[in-house]
Amino acid sequence: MVGRLLCTQKLAGYFIDDVGGKKLHQRAVPASGGIALIIGVVLPIVLFDQIIINSAYFYFIMGAIGMFVLGLVDDLKPLGWLLKLLFEIAIITAVVVLGDLRLESVLLEHSFFRLPFALSVLISVVMITFLTNAFNFIDGVDGLATAVALIFILGLLYFQTLFSGVFLMCLAAALFGFRQLNREPAALFMGDSGSLFIGFCCACLGIFFLEADLNINNTQLDSFQQRLPVLLALFWFPIADTIRVLILRLSRKQALFKRDKLHSYSSLLRLGYSHSRIVTLVVILTLLNVFGAWYLEPLLGVLLFLVVQVAFSMVLHFYLNSLIKNFTNLKENSNG
Repeated sequence: MVGRLLCTQKLAGYFIDDVGGKKLHQRAVPASGGIALIIGVVLPIVLFDQIIINSAYFYFIMGAIGMFVLGLVDDLKPLGWLLKLLFEIAIITAVVVLGDLRLESVLLEHSFFRLPFALSVLISVVMITFLTNAFNFIDGVDGLATAVALIFILGLLYFQTLFSGVFLMCLAAALFGFRQLNREPAALFMGDSGSLFIGFCCACLGIFFLEADLNINNTQLDSFQQRLPVLLALFWFPIADTIRVLILRLSRKQALFKRDKLHSYSSLLRLGYSHSRIVTLVVILTLLNVFGAWYLEPLLGVLLFLVVQVAFSMVLHFYLNSLIKNFTNLKENSNG
C-alpha cells in the first residue's frame, strides 16, 4: 500500500510545473489539464458520434490523439524543441496525406486558384504546424490560451463550420469547464498535452472552415471569400504574437525556439497588467478583429482588409514597444 502511494506521488510529481527560469507563475501548478480536455472531448464522441470516427475524419481524430500523446511525453520528460518539432511534422504530414486534410484551393476577390497536390500538402503541413505551435506559445498566462481557443471554437460554430456539431460542442464545453480551473490564479495548467491537442484541433478545423463546399450557403457570411479574413481574425492573437516574437528573435540574433520573455503577454505583465486583464484585453481585440472581418471586408475586399489586419497588428506592436521603452526609462531614472 505504501509502495503504491509513493509510486502515485512520484507520477503526480512529473505533471507539476515548477517555478523558476523564464516561467511566469509564482508557485508550482499541476500541468495535467490536457488529460481532462481530451477525455472531455473524445469520450462523448465515442459514445454519441461514432460516425466521425468511422468517416473521413478518422485520421484527424487519430492525429489529435497523437499530438496529445506527444505533449504528454514532453510534459513527463522534455524532448527538446527539435525532436518535438520533428514528431509534430511527422504526425501532421500523416494526417494531411492519409486523411486528405488539405488546403486545396485559394479564393481571393472572386478568383479561384486550385493548388497542385504537392504544393497543397506542403502549405497544409506548414500551416497546421505553425498554428499548432502558435497556440502552444501563448499558453503563458492564466486563462489566455483557453479563452483564445474558446472564442475560436464558438466562432466556428457561429459561422456554421461544416464539421461534427457534437465534436465542436464537446470541445467548447471542455474548454469552458477547464477555464474555471485555469483562470487567475490558475489551479491547473493544460500542459503541452493540452496545448498541442487544442492547437492541432483548431488548425485542422480552420482548414475545414476554409474548404467548405462552395455549393453550400452560409447565412452568416456575405461571400465565401470572407472565410479567410474571418479565420485569421478568430486566431489573430496567436498568429500575430508568434510572428512578432520570431521577428524580434531574428533581429536580435537569438535562438528561434528558446524560451524568453519577448511575448506580448510577458511585456504586459512587466507593465503591471494582471493575468485577467491581459486575457480581457486579448478577447476584446480579437472580437474587434472579427467584427472588422465581418463588416469591413465586404466594403474593402479581401486583399485590402488583409492589409488592414496586418497594419492593426503592427500598430499594436509599436505601441507596446513604446510602453516598454517608457517603462524601462522611468525605472532606470528612478534607480539612478
